[in-house]
Amino acid sequence: MRRSAVIFVLIFTLVAANIFTGCGSSASGPDNGPAKTVSGGSSDAAGKTDSAGKTGDAGKTDAAGKTGDASSIPDTNESAVTDWGTADAGTASNADGKSTPVETGPAPAFSQVLIDNDDLYFAIKDVRSDTAYGYEWKVYVENRTDKNLMFSFEKVSVNGVMCDPFWAEVINAGKKGNCEITWMRDSLQERQIGEVSRVDFTLNVYNDDDYTEASLMHDPFTVFPLGEENAAAAVREPAATDHVLVDDDNCSVIITGYEPDNSWGYAMKLYLVNKTDRDMVFSVDSSSVNGIMCDPFWADIVCAGKTSYSTVLWDKNALAENDISEVEEISLPLKVYADEDIGNPYVNETFELTPGLE
Repeated sequence: MRRSAVIFVLIFTLVAANIFTGCGSSASGPDNGPAKTVSGGSSDAAGKTDSAGKTGDAGKTDAAGKTGDASSIPDTNESAVTDWGTADAGTASNADGKSTPVETGPAPAFSQVLIDNDDLYFAIKDVRSDTAYGYEWKVYVENRTDKNLMFSFEKVSVNGVMCDPFWAEVINAGKKGNCEITWMRDSLQERQIGEVSRVDFTLNVYNDDDYTEASLMHDPFTVFPLGEENAAAAVREPAATDHVLVDDDNCSVIITGYEPDNSWGYAMKLYLVNKTDRDMVFSVDSSSVNGIMCDPFWADIVCAGKTSYSTVLWDKNALAENDISEVEEISLPLKVYADEDIGNPYVNETFELTPGLE
């Protein structure tokens, strides 16, 4: 029963990640090989790397999805969800009808082709840190297949902290589209992320009309919008009010505070650290509040070597149904395990907490 509840939460998290826009973390299957690295700050040959992370020739791509020259990004105002106009670099037609870039304005702060093969084209056209909602990528996508394709991000981290924009977009067969991928400002600030210098993610592309069909792409990427040499991990300074539950060679679990008046119920804030080279699941199942069974049904995935700011939430309706008006005691069964090896947890311990006295 406990395992079923955790699995249910992970499935629910994945479904939500394909629907909503926000910031958090999401679950996925195993990655297909090493991350493809994209280093930026300009649209020239510098920082072009192949799928193994080695420096390659500028502007060249192959069927495996190696990065290409940003000058090849088409200039288009075709839009999948919004109309934010054309790229800064325009295009002109040659005698053979093919487009070539022409300079029509200042170059974007960062632009790069991530995928250019027979089936897919995916490019970051521009990066903006001062939009109305927060930090934003403007991307251009082509579906070169005869299937309707869903594009989505999974296992997303920013500056080493799990932070998911929960972006997903359907591009119909043979169509193109402009999309916006936004990391909300409040979520970045909560994670103590200033300038975004590194983004890790898995790009999942699959048939939107047949979820049983194998993904067309499920590959990890690493993007350095400011250049790899300027990448910096976000660092959280310990606080005097921290309550450390676990801190060993594998992971850390730290209670950073409680929110009794959270709009959704009673919240416990956690800071999680994965010190291993395997993606970890942190979960709570069959907890009790004031001696009454009341489960938050919480689980969070933290990728290898990453950290996460997470919230364990006891729903206000569940508390009311159990006549709990003030949380005095929490029995917290905590389990931490590699997401492909649930049977051998790193942590499997129940912690007795007294929030008002900590």
